[in-house]
Formats: sequence, structure tokens, C-alpha cells
Amino acid sequence: MQSTLRAELWDKLHFILGHSTDRMIRGELLYDGLIQTGLLKKALLHVTETHTVLHSSFRDHFLYPYWEIRTYSIDDILTVIHTDDPGLARDDFMNQVIPADNNVQYKAAVINHDGRSLFCVMINHMCLDGRTLHTFLYQVAFCYNRIYEGLPLPVFETGSRAHSMIYSNLPFRDRIRARLLLRNITRLKEKRTFAYTGEDPSDHLQTIRQKWEDVAYEKMRETAKKTGFTVNDMLLACYIHALYETCDFPAEKPLTITCMVDNRRHIKQSAKTGLTNHVGLLQVRIVRCGATIGDTIRRVHEVTTREKKKRFFGLQGIPLISLGYVSPFFLVKPGTLRWFVPPVLGFSNLGIIQEGQLKLGDLQLSDIMLVGPSQFKPNITIYIHTVSSTLDFTTAVRGNEKDREKILQLFTGMKKHMKELSGESPVKDT
Repeated sequence: MQSTLRAELWDKLHFILGHSTDRMIRGELLYDGLIQTGLLKKALLHVTETHTVLHSSFRDHFLYPYWEIRTYSIDDILTVIHTDDPGLARDDFMNQVIPADNNVQYKAAVINHDGRSLFCVMINHMCLDGRTLHTFLYQVAFCYNRIYEGLPLPVFETGSRAHSMIYSNLPFRDRIRARLLLRNITRLKEKRTFAYTGEDPSDHLQTIRQKWEDVAYEKMRETAKKTGFTVNDMLLACYIHALYETCDFPAEKPLTITCMVDNRRHIKQSAKTGLTNHVGLLQVRIVRCGATIGDTIRRVHEVTTREKKKRFFGLQGIPLISLGYVSPFFLVKPGTLRWFVPPVLGFSNLGIIQEGQLKLGDLQLSDIMLVGPSQFKPNITIYIHTVSSTLDFTTAVRGNEKDREKILQLFTGMKKHMKELSGESPVKDT
């Protein structure tokens, strides 16, 4: 029986970069009724057993680290809480950090209050990325519904977690060329950081979120079709323009944003992959902020269009990181810390949430929030996802109330510029 798993490229990298984030991806799903915890337990156990990395401990071996498959029980995973203070219970749960050597790499909680359930999940980023978090949540809901309907549990096909899967749809010659892109794309030509206060022992986890529920998003999509810009370009431009304003960056100076690229575009559709990370990094560098948001989006569009036309879009730099597969880990760790720069100003579009796939029995999803790992100063990454016509902005940072106010100011600027792009006059937040 298999007792270990190989530590893959991004598993190692996220472990090494524990000085810049807490590695925890978090999600909250609010339902319009009470979850049947008996059914949820069976669903969670089935998904956990399917994906072995979820019940493994990371072993920091000085030569070649690996995952050790461990035994577990549902009590290691799920906590059920009945409370009159769901906010406090939620914070207590979400503020945890799962050690990499724990026997399970995720935890879940059902917080029951006033006839509704809040389903909270936190997962080690070493195991999966934001896109795969969708897969995990969909599979849990699918299993729950099968049990609810009296049907047998499904068989989920899983395959390799290796980063090499992203080359699987390339012709042989291109695959060789892509594997030789030994290029460091994380170095930044300018040093710009978010307008945080200085580090302080009182800093704590701040999950900051805003929802934009009016119809402007649909208008923005219509604008994107008319102008030839992508919605992602428009969101990124609003982020960049608001950063210049919020942080008082000189408008005539360049700025670089590190964007997450989903490299599943390069994987064969027939390929079987497990829960893992299949992302690349794209450095979007504009030479100056536009005089208007329209000018800024044109600059962003020029950069992203140029990058997307490159043959190996999203694959640059990965071969350099993959040297960690063949090098002893005691050399990889200090080497990575010297040359790899974590996203200082990051942007990640987590895409569209299919809310219909997340219902549990006869319970409908009332709200959902997803956010990446808590960033340590001076780093910040903004996450955006879409549910129906609602845009959700989130970030998680270790900071204080002044930092929170500054981030909310950033969000306000982003929303103002989105309204401008969609032909609306700016309005005040409520």
C-alpha cells in the first residue's frame, strides 16, 4: 500500500515562502437552512479519501521532502458549532493555521445560528490553488447530494499532481523549449509596496471583503465586448489605477503587478490530475499611470495582449523553479529565498463560482466568500471572484485597523473606476 507522495513543485515553494504568507486558503459558504452534518461527514470523508494529499503530513527532509500518508478521522476535519455569536465562532476558526506536518491538510466547520449554517473551510495552499478549491467544494457538494438522494457515492478520477502535466498538450519540440525557459520573472524593476503602517506585534489576521451587487458588472461586460478589452483587463486596470491613487505612487513612474495565470490551458483535456497547483506568474508592468482610467486600461491591454501572444504564455520561469526537484532541499531553500520574490502587489481572478453546483440537498447558497492566504507586510494580493452578477473583492493580511481602512479605500477606488468604465457616474459606497 502506498505510504508516501512526492512533494511537487508548488508544494515545496509554498512551504519555503511561509515567511510571507500563512499558506491558508479560506472559504465561507452560507446556506439558507441547516446542513445535515451526518451527510456532510460522509461527503467529506469520501473526498478526503479520494485525494490522498489531504490526509498527509509534509516531511521537511533535508534532501528530498515528501508527503507521508496518515490515518485520520472525521473529528480531525470537522467541527460543528451551535452559537449565538456566529461572528466570533467564525473568527476563532478562520484564524487558525494548519501546520504542514499535521495529519490532515484542511479543516472544516459548520456554524449553526438562527436556522442557518455557515460552512467554513481552510486548506493548506501547498495542496491546491484557488481554481482547484472550486473543484474541492463542488465535489463535497456533489457527494452530499448523492447521499441526500439515496444514491451511491461517485468515483472521482484523479491522476498526477506533477507540474509537468502543464506541458502535456504541447508538441514534443515545444515541450522541450518550454522546459528550457530558465528565466527568473519574479524580479521587480521598481520597489513599490502597499501603503501599510509599520509592522507591529498587535497586527492580526484581517479578512477584508466588499461585494458589488448592482448591475454595473453586466454593463462592464458589455463594454468589454464593444471595446475589445477583456473583463480581466478592466478589473486589473481598476486595481492598478486605484493603487496609484491610494498609495500616492508617482503617476509618471512604472508599476508592476504580479498576476496569477491558470496554466490548465496547456493540459490535455483527457489528462487526469489530482488536487494541486497549476499556476504561473505574469508580470504586468506599465510605464506610468494613465491620466484617466481609460488610458490605464489601454496600457494594461497592450501589455497583457503582448504576453498572451507569446508561445509559452504562463510557463516562463517554471523550469527555474523546477530545479528544486533535482536539487537537495537544503540548497533549494536558501537559494529560493535569495532569487524568488513573492508577489508584493498581487492580483488573482478566481473566476466564476457556479452557485448551482454548491447547493446541499434542498439548501440554497445564500453567500460565498473565498480568499487566498493571509499576506504579511509589505505584501498584498487582491482576489476577485464572480457569483451571478456579483463581484466579490477580498484580501487577507496581517495588519491593524488603519491598514484595513487603507484597503477599503483601495476597494472604493476600484469600484469607482469600474463604474466609470461601464458608463456610470461614480457613486458613494453605502
